[in-house]
Amino acid sequence: MNQISKIIKSRIQNSGPITFADFMELALYHPEHGYYASGKVRFGKDGDFYTSPYVHNAFGQIIAGFIVKSREAIGGTSISILELGAGKGYLALDALDTLRNNYPECYEKVFYAVVEGSSELIKASKNVLKEHQHKIQWYSSIDKLEGCSITGVIVSNELFDSLPFHRMIFQGGSPIEIYVSTKDNEFVEIMDIASSEELIEYLGGIDLVESQEIEINLEAKKWYEKLGKILAKGFVLTIDYGYLAGELFSPKRMKGTYKSLYRNSINEDVYSNIGERDITAHVDFSNLIKLGQSHGLNKFIYTTQGQFLIDWGILTAIEREKDYRKRMAIKNLFLPESMGDSFKVLLQEKGINNFEDFYQASPFKISFNIS
Repeated sequence: MNQISKIIKSRIQNSGPITFADFMELALYHPEHGYYASGKVRFGKDGDFYTSPYVHNAFGQIIAGFIVKSREAIGGTSISILELGAGKGYLALDALDTLRNNYPECYEKVFYAVVEGSSELIKASKNVLKEHQHKIQWYSSIDKLEGCSITGVIVSNELFDSLPFHRMIFQGGSPIEIYVSTKDNEFVEIMDIASSEELIEYLGGIDLVESQEIEINLEAKKWYEKLGKILAKGFVLTIDYGYLAGELFSPKRMKGTYKSLYRNSINEDVYSNIGERDITAHVDFSNLIKLGQSHGLNKFIYTTQGQFLIDWGILTAIEREKDYRKRMAIKNLFLPESMGDSFKVLLQEKGINNFEDFYQASPFKISFNIS
């Protein structure tokens, strides 16, 4: 039994069953032994999962083009970019490389801030981004930005799917919560009344069928409360896998969407190799839209990653790529059968009077060479 398993079991034995959200918080974010804090996160072909920046640097180049266009829409000269959950920093690297090499005037006016809760990943990203370190400030928590006000773009790629979530099941005509307990020193799941009224309120208007399971992410509300205060003017760009509520909570997903990722295998085994595997669930984009509207992000565009990348110039990028394998990698970012449809993009604005014109101006024809 590893250390984090001992810690979780000790808490249960001392205080009783815990919510799945509490289990996930410890398993992923314990400051010493959690998956993200321990330095055991593995990206890429030989790791636990892929993210778009690991597929091809064209993804970051498209984000750079979006930043250039955003600066024009916002007005003024300087622009701040705040990346949430930046990992090892490859999205920032590709975006900043592109700005420096192709849009030097914009690069000079960009300030980049990174929020990353893992000290190991911050250390890794500082090495990855060493050529741009004069442009970047690292923060261990979004709470460190309290009182700050930025004009620019807040971007996240696969952040919200990894936030701790509660698990609920509809039984006997009522929603009840799934808790984590122990029996004979093994983890077991038990069911009891919801741990908070907020979970019941979240379910308002959602129709479930008998024995259907769903995940509810209450952490997103805390993030949006902070984002609404931090962003003075600009955009929130959220990239993740998920659906609108009607699709996400459809009866065809009777077991919900939660998954465990371990060495590029995907299953529902969350109770083995704790601290060495990721735990995730699809994002409820309807909830993110409502949260944004509650905090001043009134207009939005919701689309697939594939359509967003096409709108902002990915076809130009693929035309410029001569290497066949790299061309196929770019295609994986936007084709429907790959990442193009499974990942969604939510773009929300604050204080942008010409928001519709801004997006209709795409595709933004990127003018750099793919390297």
